[in-house]
Amino acid sequence: MIELNEEQRRAVRHRDGPMLVLAGPGSGKTSVIVNRVLYLIKDEHIDPHNILVLTFSKYAALQMQDRFISETDISYPVTFGTFHAVFYHILKSQGMYGTGEILTGKRKLGLLAVAVKKAGLDHHDDAERLSRLLELISIRKMGCYELLEDLSDDEKNDLERVYEPYVRLCRNENCIDFDDMINECLKALKGNEKILAKWRKRFRYILVDEFQDIDGRQYEAMRLLAGREGNIFCVGDDDQSIYSFRGADPSVMMKLKTDYPGLDIVNLKTNYRCPPEVILHAKRLIRYNSDRFEKDQHCIKKEICGKSPEYKCFGNPQEEAVYCVELIERILGNASTGRAASIGVLYRSSRSAHQIEALLRRKGIAYARKDRNDGFYAKEWVKDIIAYLRLSQDVSFRTGDLFRVLNRPYRGLTRESVPGTGFDRGSMLGYYAGMDELSSSCRKMFDDIDFIRELDGYGAFNYILKGIGLEKYIRESYFVSCKNEDADHAFLELADRARMYKSVGEWLEDIEKDEENDREEPAVPADVSLMTIHGSKGLEFDNVIMIGLQEGVFPGKRCTTARQMDEERRLFYVAMTRCRERLWLLGIRRDGYGKRASRFISEAGFDTETVGSII
Repeated sequence: MIELNEEQRRAVRHRDGPMLVLAGPGSGKTSVIVNRVLYLIKDEHIDPHNILVLTFSKYAALQMQDRFISETDISYPVTFGTFHAVFYHILKSQGMYGTGEILTGKRKLGLLAVAVKKAGLDHHDDAERLSRLLELISIRKMGCYELLEDLSDDEKNDLERVYEPYVRLCRNENCIDFDDMINECLKALKGNEKILAKWRKRFRYILVDEFQDIDGRQYEAMRLLAGREGNIFCVGDDDQSIYSFRGADPSVMMKLKTDYPGLDIVNLKTNYRCPPEVILHAKRLIRYNSDRFEKDQHCIKKEICGKSPEYKCFGNPQEEAVYCVELIERILGNASTGRAASIGVLYRSSRSAHQIEALLRRKGIAYARKDRNDGFYAKEWVKDIIAYLRLSQDVSFRTGDLFRVLNRPYRGLTRESVPGTGFDRGSMLGYYAGMDELSSSCRKMFDDIDFIRELDGYGAFNYILKGIGLEKYIRESYFVSCKNEDADHAFLELADRARMYKSVGEWLEDIEKDEENDREEPAVPADVSLMTIHGSKGLEFDNVIMIGLQEGVFPGKRCTTARQMDEERRLFYVAMTRCRERLWLLGIRRDGYGKRASRFISEAGFDTETVGSII
């Protein structure tokens, strides 16, 4: 057993009954779980076959198991697994389902397309809308009805008409998805005393990692398995609960105190990761949340003299991106000849990262982007705009691009007017000779395309939307089931990209590179990592640069309730505490989403008027 501090030892040596271990960032929770399993086996002589360690991801389960194996030279049959894997194992063991009956993503889309068609809806071949419907079906299966309250009327109607037919199709096929694994196992445990008794006897000691990520169904199943003995060992931090969209409910941690009056609580106070200046600001921030366990963290690391966390604001995204990339260059340049300093660029919305990514690419700085495959340029409405851009640069015209824009927006033009080979404008205009209205529409289309040729990126984007009138077409064709702000957000994201380019040709070069990156396998992790804050959970970096820290982005526009704001604040807290050495916070004072710094900046104790300048 490795050297543990006082609180860790107390947690590890807990014998029977329920315990809650409050494990803040960098407090060594993995060591506690691994060493507790070893303690139960070696000191308390518990049969390892009766120990269950539950996690929320396959990666975490394997990591925990590898860590456990590395601590002993004996192969103990302890069960490590996710809630889904363990509950599915229970169902299979009872002969309820087989491995071949798990629904793959492709199969789910296929069954949903059939259900959509049977329901009389007309988007059975629209991959984006089908994917969105699957998300909503999953939320409903989880019982998180509050997450469905803000849906548009069209989305509510689609979900209502498709849900039951889709569920029936899956049942008739005897197929099961990840949500069903939880629901069906819970049903089996509640409805059959023999099954419940069997698995209670098997799993007498239950340890749960990242307990703050549990949902109501998983909690109920865990309590059933624990039975009267209540040998549950829950390790988590309610201040790091950031997955409500997956059903996670931090209030379950509070519920433990009610459901288990004899609950023993240990607070792991020592932070082994962050410098004290970072913890000071993080603690100031998170105390704005109510209904949480109060904690007090102490740092092992010494203060980094003269290197406190810094906040800087900028006038626009371009200035922020330039500062961020020059900061990265400075950090990499100052790195010692040994291990290079790791840098995590973290953001709430991927929209914040595109300009930084483009600059890194131009400067030849190696980076990895965890959410790289966002496929933004593969969206159908974006392809319409790209078609106009390509046509403006290609005097010979790509027939495919021309076909795409002929009637976007509607002009009454026909594909028959486009010659199969040797395309020229004259032949197409000749086709409409004598048809004044169509001839005028055709001529205006060519004039519009010519006009785009000499514009910069943003000018071209704006003219395509406003001058040509494509915006109205896109809203009515692609965002018909969404709220207006969804379309607004999408247009602003593309506008931010467009502003980076001095010419249409330069923009098209980067679009091509982006499309190549989407087709390629992710690169080997570099010293610089770009990722969403959700993606950074469980990771740590020497240097953390948080970007896009303004109202409307972080917290987002849709964050309107106290509960939503608390989660956004927890997300900010998680980002800050990924840092091992230095922390920078960057934001924009005037932007399409808002005109002031994120409220979290001042709550964390920073001066919101600190204006940044190029390094």
